[in-house]
Amino acid sequence: MTKCEQSGTTHDQIDPSAWAAAGRRVAAQLLSAIVNENLTPTGMISIEAVSIREAEIVLDVIPGSLRYRARARRALAYERLSIMENSIRRISSIEQDIHDPIRLLADLLPALPGTKETQARFAEEILRTWSNHTQSLFFGAANGKRLSALPFEEAESALTDGHRHHPCFKSRIGFSSRDNLAFGPEFANAVRPIWLAVHPELIASRAIRAGHGQDREIIAASMDETSRREFTATLASEVDDPEAYHWLPVHPWQWERIAEAGTVAQRADARIVLLGTSQRRYLPQQSIRTMSDMTDPRAPSLKLSLSICNTSTARTLAHHTVLNAPIISDWLKSVASSDSFLAETGAIFLAEHMGSAVALPRDEDPFEWLNGGLAAIWRDPIGIFLAEGEKAVPFSLLTHLDYDGPPAIEKWVSRYGAAAWATALLRAAMLPVVHLLLARGIAVESHQQNMVLVHRDGWPIRVALKDFHDGVRFIPSKLDVPRPNLVPTPAEHARVNPNSYVEASDPEDVRDFMFDALFGVNLAELAFFFDRYFDFDEELFWLRAADILREYLRECEDGRAGVKAFRFLDPLIAVEDLARRRLEPGATGGRLARNPLAASMDGDEMRMLT
Repeated sequence: MTKCEQSGTTHDQIDPSAWAAAGRRVAAQLLSAIVNENLTPTGMISIEAVSIREAEIVLDVIPGSLRYRARARRALAYERLSIMENSIRRISSIEQDIHDPIRLLADLLPALPGTKETQARFAEEILRTWSNHTQSLFFGAANGKRLSALPFEEAESALTDGHRHHPCFKSRIGFSSRDNLAFGPEFANAVRPIWLAVHPELIASRAIRAGHGQDREIIAASMDETSRREFTATLASEVDDPEAYHWLPVHPWQWERIAEAGTVAQRADARIVLLGTSQRRYLPQQSIRTMSDMTDPRAPSLKLSLSICNTSTARTLAHHTVLNAPIISDWLKSVASSDSFLAETGAIFLAEHMGSAVALPRDEDPFEWLNGGLAAIWRDPIGIFLAEGEKAVPFSLLTHLDYDGPPAIEKWVSRYGAAAWATALLRAAMLPVVHLLLARGIAVESHQQNMVLVHRDGWPIRVALKDFHDGVRFIPSKLDVPRPNLVPTPAEHARVNPNSYVEASDPEDVRDFMFDALFGVNLAELAFFFDRYFDFDEELFWLRAADILREYLRECEDGRAGVKAFRFLDPLIAVEDLARRRLEPGATGGRLARNPLAASMDGDEMRMLT
């Protein structure tokens, strides 16, 4: 029974205030994306500065007949405009406030790029985001709670914010409203995986300790003893060689909607055996498909395939990335263990110890319904790395507002002072990620979901990094360490997912992969937040970031070489266009914006470093 059922409400109830609040947020992010990404024809949008930090936006949709007007806050970094949620006005025969993103989109769609098909898909993602965020605001576990005081797993689950610059930040295409309440992380309902046993002809596994096979200790750590005995007995009664089979957890939604029908033939001849549902209870994290073990917090977290699309990305798990997960994790651990600077930062690498993925023969899955649809990755939980007195919070909590309005980190910042706290945070978050790129040639995609802040009494100490199976990029010839022996990316995957790869050839591409996540998402959002809520000037935030980079480069000769190799301080930097990518799937590159680090350094320093 879900929490909303326990409360006597039903999944289809709509709270008018939550519906309006969610609509205002989606409409504001939609309009922000349209303005920032220059998605309309030249001349339709005019921007007039009201002050250094605010602007008036006017969209002349149908000259003389339909116009939109809104107010926006202007961020110094990346020159982003963020539309204020209560400011959008639709002006035609009458003037009215707008909290309906679908009406806004319908008015603007004829002027936007894309085909009828991509525009219709985009509209569906906007509608589902509106509906799902309404449920989050009404039923979400964050209601009435101060998230900074919660254990990491509960805080990770309760966060309702989503991506602040993506209009489809909670689309979850494939979930019904009931599914969203049952499996959406912010509703904090326990999930119990379905377990299968799979013949080795149909599945491949890699593990740090077991090579080309499964690590049985990890399997044992992922379920209770009673379930393990029952599953072992079930398998032994069905097949002659039970020890050869690989065990695979499956998300219950994935089993019911995709895998149950998709594996009928394989279950008929016992090449796949349904073992049952484990008693272990898991709590979904922000990414939905990754889940923390609620029964044993020291047990591995599970990342399970989900055939849904969320924030414009399919949540299945590509076969080669699953097998590469332990290879990349082991490689990064080796790099970290031999690097004295990384050791000093205390950075934690949450290793993906094992991956297993089903790959049916083409004649058994001719339409590829299960391609990437039956796979799992086992990852370290954060708790096993925390020293006495340390606690962990999701990085996205740092820009979260508690249910009654104040920032979740208000007490921490008030206790230590905004300048001191921000400096400590920048040092903890920047140094390991910057060093990996500049000194070792390795870019990690450290956006908010992939970074964890470790603190002591609210004081930033260090960070943990995660999600390496498809969140690492490098140029083999520019590595400072031996390259990992990866499973190659299939040509078809590269064609369908042109932005999904590990090995690259362009230094700017590798730089942008790291830069956009760490600086363009994580730190730019935090700088904007501190300016607004803690009266800590955004320009000063970036000056502190530049100071930390400057100190690092003075100490690290390898880092100085990396600045030139990766053009780290180029005056312009690429920013990904998230809405354009949905409307024009073939579009690449994004737009150029001022590099906030370069803008915070003087000319002499720039000439010396570049």
